[in-house]
Amino acid sequence: MSNYLQIFITLLSLLNPILAISQYLELTKSMDKETKYDITMVCGLSVFGILTVFLFVGGYIMQGLSIHEYSLRLGGGVILLIVGIRVILSDDSSGAGDRALSAEHKIDTKRFRTLGVSPLALPMVVGPASLVLIIIYGQDAPNMLSKFIIMLIIAILAVIITLTFLLADYIAKAIGEVGIVVITKSMGLILTAIAFEMIVAGMQTVVPMLTKNI
Repeated sequence: MSNYLQIFITLLSLLNPILAISQYLELTKSMDKETKYDITMVCGLSVFGILTVFLFVGGYIMQGLSIHEYSLRLGGGVILLIVGIRVILSDDSSGAGDRALSAEHKIDTKRFRTLGVSPLALPMVVGPASLVLIIIYGQDAPNMLSKFIIMLIIAILAVIITLTFLLADYIAKAIGEVGIVVITKSMGLILTAIAFEMIVAGMQTVVPMLTKNI
């Protein structure tokens, strides 16, 4: 049970909808409530769909590319470490972490239904580190029941993300810029710690292999 709790906390820290609130508000500032609702629902469904697909299919993709599990752990750990450090050290809470949306990014409001998919769900919420991590969780799952439990965790996270964006105006007023920064930095610290665990786990596999070949 503790493993599933760790998965939940790690993914919540990585997806971090609080960090995306300012970008979401900027993206939807000229839209009416109905349009915002549609975009937010599409975003929640997209986050769930993208992560679920990679949960069940990601392992086969890695096998097809002949990428070993330890390589994925080391690479994912390094990416996660970079994301965590950027979140902690960044001076701008709106641009740190696993995001790739520029402030100058041009948005076509006529295609608002697709804005929930891109750029909101991908890459503002789900990024490379999230995808790598979910693939690792899928490979670590001992059976299909475990994968379905992880899928349930993804569903809960998608609901949390959806509710966060639906209540974005109230949350931004309640916690303010300082609150967003504090929450973001705390989640960055969690990501950094988990990144080191992934790197150590990968090295524990690699070092015996290297010493065996010497």
